[in-house]
Amino acid sequence: MGRMSSIWGEDCLDFKPERWILERGGVKHEPSYKFMAFNAGPRTCLGKEVAFTQMKLVAAAMVYNYDIEVVEAHTVTPATSIILHMKQGLKVKVSKRWV
Repeated sequence: MGRMSSIWGEDCLDFKPERWILERGGVKHEPSYKFMAFNAGPRTCLGKEVAFTQMKLVAAAMVYNYDIEVVEAHTVTPATSIILHMKQGLKVKVSKRWV
């Protein structure tokens, strides 16, 4: 569901952060059923908020401390599963920002 064109549009595979930002600059909220990893409704994942907080902290620390570039000629292909991951992994070049 996370990459279905019937839900996200024809450009569903494109990285477009602006699709979650309102014209006034606020965050656009999407229905929970669109994010299969956490499910939706009364049986939603109990650790969802903890997972989101941890992802934000790790991402902020990585962006702050390191320069991260996707390796050239590496194809990024997501795998459909109960756990979100890439079929061939995500090959990146990481270099320390503060030397």
